[in-house]
Amino acid sequence: DFAEGNVHHKALLISVTVCSILLVLIIIFFYFRYKRQETRPHYSIGLEQDETYIPPGESLKDLIEQSQSSGSGSGLPLLVRK
Repeated sequence: DFAEGNVHHKALLISVTVCSILLVLIIIFFYFRYKRQETRPHYSIGLEQDETYIPPGESLKDLIEQSQSSGSGSGLPLLVRK
């Protein structure tokens, strides 16, 4: 009876140790991954703060109409109304 309890105790100790080591390794992996992403340069789309996608004098409706008439299958899809 004492030998079985000792085996269960050892199995529990080994399991807890392995799980703890895995948890520490996972935390270290995600920490370094986060730090690597933080040090990467953030890419901008090349627009200044005052610039917009829509040129002056045009509206979004004008841009949608232009994109729909530019050829077969190209441009923005039509919105479906119910």
